[in-house]
Amino acid sequence: MSNSFTTTQIIAKEGWCNIGVVFALFLLSCWMDFGSHVMFVVLLLLIVVYRNPERIAAEDDPFAVLAPVDGKIIAIERVESNRDTKSLYVKIRSLPFDVSMVRSIASANIINVKTIHGLSLPPHKKEAEKLNERLDINFSCKDSSFAIRILSGVFAGKIHLAKNRGNVKAGERIAFIADGAVELFLPFDSRIKLSVGDYVKGGESVIGYFSYKD
Repeated sequence: MSNSFTTTQIIAKEGWCNIGVVFALFLLSCWMDFGSHVMFVVLLLLIVVYRNPERIAAEDDPFAVLAPVDGKIIAIERVESNRDTKSLYVKIRSLPFDVSMVRSIASANIINVKTIHGLSLPPHKKEAEKLNERLDINFSCKDSSFAIRILSGVFAGKIHLAKNRGNVKAGERIAFIADGAVELFLPFDSRIKLSVGDYVKGGESVIGYFSYKD
């Protein structure tokens, strides 16, 4: 995990260095008249990987749970997150050409962040949940608490964290992962309105709702 300065620029800052190097190589290849087409394609691919679009939530509901990242939902389960607490578990697989920005699923306060170093197995495999490099972020909000776990994938490289303390808004950018999966541990009484296999957009798609507590 490395600290980052992700902002709202159309290209995420995490990619500026890589894109700059490839752009320089592209100019050099044009000057040498060798391999310029290949370098141009690589440059375009990097721009796609590091694109950073603005997103507007599909619903203006304070109890809505937004998708944290672009990708396909590959698991929805009820699990025991520790000895005393049960959680509603949702896992989203994000591929390299999906938008790689990880966003907060709701307005909340980041309590703590924990980094676990590990492997880079394909994140859809069950053993990846325990063996892969991952980042655990715990949140609290007005009526409940939840956690987001970011799993590194085969092509991910580092998990870039933009914010590790303080309040975040729903849909705010909090991390960047070029390939991997994002796991949600929601309150047990949360409601999920989507199904396994559905594709979601981070910060835009509503995947469910927190339970209302008077």
